[in-house]
Amino acid sequence: MNEETERRLTIDDVAKVAGVSRSTVSLVLRNSGLVSERTNIAVREAAERLGYVYNRTAAIRARHSYLVGIIIPDLTNPFYSELTAGVDQILNDSGWISLLGNSWESPASQEKILRRMHEQNVDAVIVCPVTAADHTAAENLTRSGLRVLQVLRRTEADTSYLGIDYSHGVALAVDHLFELGHTDIVLLGGDRAYSAATERYEGYMSSMRSHGLEPKHVPCALRRSAAADKVRELFDKQNRPTALICFNDVVAIGAMATLERMGLKVGRDVSVVGFDNVADAEFVQPPLTTVDTHARQLGERAAMLVLDSIQNGSSIAPTTIMETSLVVRDSTGRAPSRA
Repeated sequence: MNEETERRLTIDDVAKVAGVSRSTVSLVLRNSGLVSERTNIAVREAAERLGYVYNRTAAIRARHSYLVGIIIPDLTNPFYSELTAGVDQILNDSGWISLLGNSWESPASQEKILRRMHEQNVDAVIVCPVTAADHTAAENLTRSGLRVLQVLRRTEADTSYLGIDYSHGVALAVDHLFELGHTDIVLLGGDRAYSAATERYEGYMSSMRSHGLEPKHVPCALRRSAAADKVRELFDKQNRPTALICFNDVVAIGAMATLERMGLKVGRDVSVVGFDNVADAEFVQPPLTTVDTHARQLGERAAMLVLDSIQNGSSIAPTTIMETSLVVRDSTGRAPSRA
């Protein structure tokens, strides 16, 4: 078949050879899951026999860009890396491509990335909003017809939301420590400037009070160095807590390293619980007890919600909440005797 003939081949030619409709061929070539395996094979064999090459550029102009934006606040946090991997895997398996933006917790950067993604004609944006963002940009993009799914943090912008039951996750940690005999349990990290921090705080306060315990929250930036500074302040005093529930695993790992340097044995002298269950949690010493937020599954769910919405021409579900679980390892143990 010469070059001129190849250029004239269309989806209609493939449909005729395969004995199916034009729309069915389009679905097969876009890797849709709506077509049976038998039909899928027939269409692809027909395309190969004709030498037809799918013109994705033309398809993009016609309907979708096959691009989905992902905006996260801190790529150095392993939790976000895992979440992004989950999103990208589902998109890739479905024939879509992700565009990644890192806002570094900057409202100005987030707005710039959102606008650039809109200029690239992305079909949707999955965004973990920054802590102090001006939500006008997201609201404007939503009004423009772009699908926006907020993940992990909920703002006042009128968009769909996929989150975690943070409150229940922290309650699991408090219950676990209480069962081990701990009564002086500190919540370390977070400043309650956004929903993920507020919901953790509320779960901690409620669970502590349900056990008749006095809550104590010590805010700190979500960095290992900031956690180290706060731990030194806490444990330089006479009335030391016996347990820490950390905002995330990054804070927990920083706290554990500092406690060990101070001569305190984690899991014996002080118990530490993290939040997220990042890959490193299992391999630090001692292995970290942590609340598993199932980051990769969360990313996969975000991608599926967005793709279902695009392919069905419907809105994304308004609110989806995923459950947490507690992974118990060696960083928690019986409360030490006050004597």
